[in-house]
Amino acid sequence: MSKILAGNWLLVICSIFYLAWWLITFRPPQPKGTMPGTICLTMAFASGLGGLYLVLKEMASPTVVHQNNGLNGFWILACGVVLYIVLLVMTKAVFHRQVTSELFIITGWVILETAICNYMYMTGLFTVKDAIIFSVVILIAGIVSLICYILYYELPYVKGYIDGCIPLVLAMIVMIILNLRIIKN
Repeated sequence: MSKILAGNWLLVICSIFYLAWWLITFRPPQPKGTMPGTICLTMAFASGLGGLYLVLKEMASPTVVHQNNGLNGFWILACGVVLYIVLLVMTKAVFHRQVTSELFIITGWVILETAICNYMYMTGLFTVKDAIIFSVVILIAGIVSLICYILYYELPYVKGYIDGCIPLVLAMIVMIILNLRIIKN
């Protein structure tokens, strides 16, 4: 469980650096690349990959004792792939929006955090109620993030700048609360 917690804290750090990159690079009145922005984006990438590695390494460990039967990780991943494909098609066909990496990041984040809740249930650290409540909160944060994602190009620059911050702040808040709940056990 320590790797999941460390990994999820790294994902919080990733979100902080990604938000800092966004705030620096896209600050009104117009976007501009800067060295501090580039450093923030690099740190976001590194901490995100490190966090993902630690979380997946722990979840894939055969030495973990499972006290409850949760969802099979394959099905969570398969649902994530299907969800991404559906959202990808909807983004282009229904919303006529340019597809960017944020769609993959939002979808991947929802699936990963839901898998963490499932894992916490399987190891006995979460009750089924805990796992469901956190998964619903994650899903709601994901839906709000997708709404921001869809609206971004339709908004004036300053409103779009704020809109781009919302998913990152939401993800940070949800992961911090989830991490604190894991620590409580």
